Amino acid sequence: MSLVLLLGVLSGGGRALAAAQDTPDAGSGSAKQARADKAPVPLPEPRWKGLPGWLGFATVKSGAKHQQYWTPEHPDARAVLFSDFWKAVPTGTKVTLLSTAGVREGTYLGTSDVHYGCEENTATLAGFGAAEPLPEGPVWILPPGSAEGATSLPVKEVPANTLGVALPRGKTAASKDVRAFEAGGLSFLLTKTGKLRGQLTVYLQGQRVAAKALAKGDMAGSEKTPLNLYDDKMEVDVPRPLAAYQLGQTGPVVVVLGFRSYEGHHFMLAVRRGDKAELILEDDEALYFCAF
Repeated sequence: MSLVLLLGVLSGGGRALAAAQDTPDAGSGSAKQARADKAPVPLPEPRWKGLPGWLGFATVKSGAKHQQYWTPEHPDARAVLFSDFWKAVPTGTKVTLLSTAGVREGTYLGTSDVHYGCEENTATLAGFGAAEPLPEGPVWILPPGSAEGATSLPVKEVPANTLGVALPRGKTAASKDVRAFEAGGLSFLLTKTGKLRGQLTVYLQGQRVAAKALAKGDMAGSEKTPLNLYDDKMEVDVPRPLAAYQLGQTGPVVVVLGFRSYEGHHFMLAVRRGDKAELILEDDEALYFCAF
């Protein structure tokens, strides 16, 4: 009996020794390689300094009906970034997709050139999959693990006389020369100032924080019909809020405004951090569609 027990002990010890020999030392090259293989892959730098993540857009299937002419088509992705900066990121990388429908988990599918715009135009698109389609419009794409507190906020068109600010002289709330929105704790007043001119003014708690001059007809050969603040499909250089997102529990609020140009569509940001706000004018997102 003692001989049997002794053989069992020796046999078990041999297995333990073999297991110990097969396990790489924590400081060995193979262990370091294993840790490197599992390390998170660096993602591209955020689109705007001080704001986490990137501005993307929901897609429709190729050939499907669009609500917006600028909505990109993609055979597989639910959302895309107009960017080639993701080519080095492994497919399957998880992200958070924040749309007007709320937070969804997304997966990076890869980067490819896809038809976009008129004729044979293409755009380089980084595609992201999701379990369900997303509503057409801006989608904020956040790094994995940063979705806590991220949420979509309502965008409302409101009567201009409810903003708590003085309207330009001679303008009334019923006039087609003014139009107003509220989103993300900010107020947006569009005002027509001339036949082809206007202004966007941004307010926070009734105080003006930013403004942008509007103009159409500046491109040679462009049409010269009067500026129409209420033409959401075809009017040029009239921004309106499309989506508002809070980027985390204590993160900033971004309002995405879109406006048409003669060659495509542009998107600019209004950003609120507590009791401060700004309109980012020097760096918008431009989607080239087609020269008129």
